[in-house]
Amino acid sequence: MISYLVRRGGNEHGNCNHVLEVGTNLITGEDDFKKEFGPLTSLEADLLLLSASVFAADRATARGHREDLARRIELHIPVVNALRLQPLTRKIEEILRKLSNDAWRVNLKQVSGNPEEDIKYAQEYGRTLLFSGGLDSLAAAIEFGEKDKTLQLVSHKTRNRTTDQAQINLTSELKGCGLNLPHYQFFVSSRDGGPSQLEHALENTQRTRSFLFLVLGALVARRAGHVEVVYLAENGQMAIHLPLTQGRIGALSTHTAHPDVLVGMESFLSEALGIPFKISNPYVHLTKAEVVKKVIDFSPDIIPITNSCWRSARLGAGITHCGECIPCFIRRIAIEHSMSEDSTAYGKDCWGEEIGQPDSANTGRRNIADLAEFIVRIERLSTEEIMSEWPELHSSNFNPDKVVAMYKRFSQEARTVLSRYSALEPFLS
Repeated sequence: MISYLVRRGGNEHGNCNHVLEVGTNLITGEDDFKKEFGPLTSLEADLLLLSASVFAADRATARGHREDLARRIELHIPVVNALRLQPLTRKIEEILRKLSNDAWRVNLKQVSGNPEEDIKYAQEYGRTLLFSGGLDSLAAAIEFGEKDKTLQLVSHKTRNRTTDQAQINLTSELKGCGLNLPHYQFFVSSRDGGPSQLEHALENTQRTRSFLFLVLGALVARRAGHVEVVYLAENGQMAIHLPLTQGRIGALSTHTAHPDVLVGMESFLSEALGIPFKISNPYVHLTKAEVVKKVIDFSPDIIPITNSCWRSARLGAGITHCGECIPCFIRRIAIEHSMSEDSTAYGKDCWGEEIGQPDSANTGRRNIADLAEFIVRIERLSTEEIMSEWPELHSSNFNPDKVVAMYKRFSQEARTVLSRYSALEPFLS
C-alpha cells in the first residue's frame, strides 16, 4: 500500500511513503476560491483539501501492468470538521473504488480550528455545469444556457495549457454568440518535490478527477444557492463506458461519469454540505454524435477549439489531439457522422493511412482493433445477450434498455463513418 501524509500548515507526522504539503507540492484551489467568493469556511477548506489530496495521490501512484493494474492507496488528511466528515469516509472510499478500481483508505484526523456552523445560503432554483472544455460540456452549456439564464460554469484546470485555453476560448466564443455565462476556473494540482521528493505525474489516467470536479461544482453551487442541479454532462458511451474487450475490464476502464458514481457523490455532498443536491447527467442515454449535433447546429466553427484527448498535455505545438486514443476515435466518429470533415488538429491519422501489422507498441492499431471488435459485437448480439455479456448494465441508476439502444445506435454511426476508410475495412468484417 502506498501511503500519503497530508499537511496543511501544521506539523503532522506519520510513517508514510509520501508527504503532500499545501503550498509546497499541493495546490488545493483555495486562492482561486477566495478571489471569487471571499474567505472560505473551514468545511469548504476541508473539502478542497480532501479532493485535491485524492487527485494528487492518484496522479503520483503509478499503475503496474496487466494483473498488477489495481493499486492500494492510503491517505492521512487533517480536517477541522472531523465530526461531520469522518462518518462519510466509507462512502468516499466506495466512490473512489468505483472511479479508479483501486483500494482506497481515507483517514481523517481532527485538527484545531473552528468547525463550520450551519450556514443558511439563499436556496434558489439554478443550474451549475461542470465545464471541462470538451464537446459534451459545451453542448450542455449551449442547450441549458439558451433555456436557463441561471446557468453558471465551473472548470478545473491543472498545468495542461491545452485544456485551460480551451475552457477560456470556449466561454469567449459562447459570449460572442450571445451566451454570457458566469465562468469560474480553479487551479488544483500538485508538483514535484516537497519533504518526500514527490514525483507528481507518474500516472496519467486521472480517474479520480471527477471527485475533485464535483466537489468544486458543489461548493460553487452552494455559494450561488443552486441546489436543484449540478450537471456533469457526458455522452452515454463514455459515461457507462462498457469495456471494449475482455482485456479492458477492471482498472483498464474508467467510470469518471458513471451513474453509480454520480449517485454516490450526490449522497456524499448532500450530507457533507447539508444541502439536498441533485447531480445528474443529461446525456447518459445519448451517443457522442447525438450530443455533438447540438454543437454543430449552434456553431460548427467552435468544434476545433474543444478538447477530448486524454493525452493533450503531452503533445507538440499546434497539435491538440493525439489521434490514437479511444476518446479521439469516439470524437472523430461523432463529428464525421454529421460533418464532411473534422478539422481537429490530430497528431496522427490512424484512419487515412496504412494502419500496419499487429504490434504491442502500435497504440492506434490496437485501439481501432478493440473498438471495431466492440462495434461488431454490439451489432450482432441481442439486447438479452448484451445484458449477459456486460453484467454491469444491471444497475438501478440508469435505464439498461435505453443504454443498450444507445450503444446500438452508436454501432450504426461508427460503421457508417469507419466504412469510408479502406484501411479499416478488415477490422469491421
